[in-house]
Amino acid sequence: MEITDNTPRISLDGFSEWYRRNKLELLEQANDWKKENDKLVSDFLEDWPLDRLKKLTLDEYVIGKGANNKSLCYEIESGKYMDMFLGIRGGTAGKFGIYWSEQHNSYCDKNNKVIKNEEVDEKFVNLKKDLVDIITKGINSEFDDVVFDRFNTTNSFFNRSAMTIKLLCAYSKGTLFSGINTNKDQKELWSKLVPLEKRGGVYKQNYEITTKISKRHEELSDGCLSIILWLYRNAVLSDEKSDSSLNKESDEGVMIVPNYKLNYSNMLKTSKNIILRGAPGTGKTYLANQIAAEIVSNGGTTNVAELTTEEKEQVGFVQFHPSYDYTDFVEGLRPSTTAEGTVNFELKPGSFMAFVNKAKEIETDHGQDNFEEAWELFFEDVSEASINNEGFNGIKTLTGKPIKNLLVYNRNDMQGVYPAGKEMYWNHDQIYNVYRGLPGVKKGGLDNYRKAIVEYLKTHYGLKDYQAPTTSEKNNKNYVFIIDEINRGEISKIFGELFFSIDPEYRDHKEGIFTQYANLHDNPEEKFYIPSNVYIIGTMNDIDRSVDTFDFAMRRRFTFLEITAKESAENMGLSSSVKEQMARLNRSIVEKGGLTSDYQIGASYFKALEVPEEDDKNAPLWEHKLYPLLKDYFRGEYKSEDILEKIKKDYFNKED
Repeated sequence: MEITDNTPRISLDGFSEWYRRNKLELLEQANDWKKENDKLVSDFLEDWPLDRLKKLTLDEYVIGKGANNKSLCYEIESGKYMDMFLGIRGGTAGKFGIYWSEQHNSYCDKNNKVIKNEEVDEKFVNLKKDLVDIITKGINSEFDDVVFDRFNTTNSFFNRSAMTIKLLCAYSKGTLFSGINTNKDQKELWSKLVPLEKRGGVYKQNYEITTKISKRHEELSDGCLSIILWLYRNAVLSDEKSDSSLNKESDEGVMIVPNYKLNYSNMLKTSKNIILRGAPGTGKTYLANQIAAEIVSNGGTTNVAELTTEEKEQVGFVQFHPSYDYTDFVEGLRPSTTAEGTVNFELKPGSFMAFVNKAKEIETDHGQDNFEEAWELFFEDVSEASINNEGFNGIKTLTGKPIKNLLVYNRNDMQGVYPAGKEMYWNHDQIYNVYRGLPGVKKGGLDNYRKAIVEYLKTHYGLKDYQAPTTSEKNNKNYVFIIDEINRGEISKIFGELFFSIDPEYRDHKEGIFTQYANLHDNPEEKFYIPSNVYIIGTMNDIDRSVDTFDFAMRRRFTFLEITAKESAENMGLSSSVKEQMARLNRSIVEKGGLTSDYQIGASYFKALEVPEEDDKNAPLWEHKLYPLLKDYFRGEYKSEDILEKIKKDYFNKED
């Protein structure tokens, strides 16, 4: 959205004047942003309730251990919640106070220095206390507390306002704070709205800006203010400081506002099925893969190459063509050969059905149990000590009494240990039961000795705390199926009765539909359905003649998103001079060629150019790709050669 008014005054009154003049446009964008942000906040509070912060472990907090760790710092920096309340991307990992460094294979502090092993736990306990303390006092508006005294506070999060403000926004009931970190642009802007005080600092200032504006404009009290304040900031500051692109990485504290008008991933999550349509070379397939990577990694990356092996299996890809049919896509009979060499036909799932079946597979968490590994090492050491009947020493009971001269035995293929000269026997299964939190023997009894052995296995043989395996009720991972050139296949022939199943309103509809080969299934009464964790992305070239034949019943089940040539230039990061040459060409196609924007040429044609082509004597892109394509555009046109010559002159920026 572009605000075309003259630069607004920097004051609360100036904000109100600017807001009233642009109210309709601002609220439209703010409501789009709020819808996405509210969903993120709801999910965040479910994943990270305030009580969880109080019990946080070190690795649940620190960034640096990768996407799979899903720590608090990772999730709000670059994971699932990176766009919540405008984001805090940029800066160094030191801004979190403690982080894990792969380079040093150690935990590091805010100054990027390695923390000694014996000091890590104490530093984290203090850091966690500071975090909980400043959040608790902030959401209760206790700005007179020493925590918020910028000259006397000892709270380590006071100067980490980018992260702290974001958490205060999430944990506050009602709208107490905006997502803006007023540490940045303080003198130029925020202190002119509300002065910065010694007590309360940027936190009280943020609170007062939010509450004062919300009282003036009640419609902004429901959570829309953050994005509108950011747009106001861009409107009043100079071009050098304003970030109108809304996508630029920044230093710590400069908020990144996601452009929800172009947030294709969120659109896909909402509608389940999207089609990216546009002119040739606009990078639709490239963008589809970026969206898929973001969806399956839960915001961890947009680069397919950075996905884990498991995440890559959550992305499917096919390309439609005129010969592609139902048996390729859904299911059909395929020839197979028996051991005797006889050729039969066997029912096989097609690419899409196989992908959907994978998305339905129930997830099993195998928990944590390395007892066998630890027991083997322990039993080997006790066996070695038993050779001379001396026995194994070193284990103490839970009260500190030594268990002397431990020996091994093996009865009925059951390993065990016992102290020499004692009528006490502790076998493998009994100790394993105690490890899992069960009684050592069914009839009960004292397990103190068995517990002592379990503790010894933990301290000396790397036995990890037991975590029982769990099975999810359903597969909670996201799966994305990309259909490239979706309009080049005969849609009704390929999808068949799946028209019903792919409808967003019928996802997870367990009644489903009978496929054409249902009578050949092991269970002929079994119906096929598509679960809600499967998303479909199609790509479509606007000038392909097959667009006209695209099934209207299928059109209704997809959300169409146009990728323009101009947007593709931004998405692919072309240099400004190459973008200008591309823009000249596309203007000429419309103005001199008389074609629509559907025929403009996208950035994928230009991404190999570092500098513009200046002369047709050394212009391989023009000669081998652009000119042949344009000849096809104007084939059969009256005076087509004259049109092509005019477009050529515009491309090379030559005057008539």
